[in-house]
Amino acid sequence: MKLSDRFFKNRVKPIAIAQLILVIPLLIIVILTFTSNTVNLFYTAVIQILLAISMFLTGIEQYMLKNKWQAITFFALTLFIIFVVIQTFYVASI
Repeated sequence: MKLSDRFFKNRVKPIAIAQLILVIPLLIIVILTFTSNTVNLFYTAVIQILLAISMFLTGIEQYMLKNKWQAITFFALTLFIIFVVIQTFYVASI
């Protein structure tokens, strides 16, 4: 069994590809954040935004696959992460 077969099994392929595209800049920004000496709240907020978009795509995918409770859970987590992002941007602007 190939890796692509394992990754795409029981998934909506365009959404899975979009999530993979989001993971690449997410990993780059995480590496930049950990290698810098100062705390940069802008990088933290960008990481959280990318994570929220990924969670939202997962919620859409679960809704399309008829997993309603998982979709609701991912949408609720997305709203929570967006709330944290708003607070992070507010703290960064002070």
